[in-house]
Amino acid sequence: MPKTLGLVLATLLAIAAIAYGCLLTQFGPTIKSAIQTEGTLATQTQVLVGSVDFSLFSGVATIDGLTVGNPRGFSSPYAVAVARIALQVESSSLLGSGPIIVDNATVIAPQITYQTKSPTATSNLQTIKDTAKAYSTTPAAVQASSSLRKIIIRDLIVMGGSVSLDIPLPGGPFSVPLPALHLTDIGATTNGATPPEIIRAVSEALADEAKKAVTATITEKVESLVNKLKPFAGGLPKSLPPAPTHRSLPSLPSLPSLPSLPSPASLPSPPSLPQLPSPPSLPSPPPLPSPPPGMSAFAPPPLSLVIPVGDYRRTERR
Repeated sequence: MPKTLGLVLATLLAIAAIAYGCLLTQFGPTIKSAIQTEGTLATQTQVLVGSVDFSLFSGVATIDGLTVGNPRGFSSPYAVAVARIALQVESSSLLGSGPIIVDNATVIAPQITYQTKSPTATSNLQTIKDTAKAYSTTPAAVQASSSLRKIIIRDLIVMGGSVSLDIPLPGGPFSVPLPALHLTDIGATTNGATPPEIIRAVSEALADEAKKAVTATITEKVESLVNKLKPFAGGLPKSLPPAPTHRSLPSLPSLPSLPSLPSPASLPSPPSLPQLPSPPSLPSPPPLPSPPPGMSAFAPPPLSLVIPVGDYRRTERR
């Protein structure tokens, strides 16, 4: 976690060192304006300075109330807020055209906000680092660096800081103390470095360390949550009994066989019916007598047959 601070502190110190390139002719309000202007361009965030106090003869300077805003897309009001940065500049290095040497720089009570939308998403500090890296190679940065003297920071000490982790984890946002941090010889291997170069080099070197520190903190929180849930899981069975297989099920009893039906050939034949006698023949009716002479034969009157059908009578003649 201490390395997380270096991701942005290099930016702050480099911005402050910009002002020292013009210390022989520019003081106070001009230094403040230079820090705010160059810092905003390098980070693409709002950089504000409360006040700047510098003594040309002693080389002692203080920068109070320095804040670096958050990039777009992050809700917290700032990424870094520093109560005071105290610097001791080697007075002899202010003369001539060589690099300005900062013997020591002490960052007092920095408040760092590490914010991300998910544990694996890009954080606000990583976004500032990427922006500073991209800006250092732009024509505007190259032109600004050409008019500024290079800088070497011998010792950088961070003390009394804290880091607020705004990450979607159980328990909500939380804060952890920032251990003391000590970096040495920033820009010394290249006979000084321009502010954009310092921002880029230190940010890239500390980006991985910052990610490791945050990952370790997240892991610690997750393990703590798992340990709290263990008592609730103690009463649960560790494993379920195995399901019975078809081999372990009892076999069903066999059903009795049905009796066989007799074949049609074995059934008895039905008895033969007796033969009925033929009905006797009826005698022929006697012939009708002939009518007497002089009379003709007449047909008998028709007979009426009444057949009841429903609720009416029908008469049929025949």
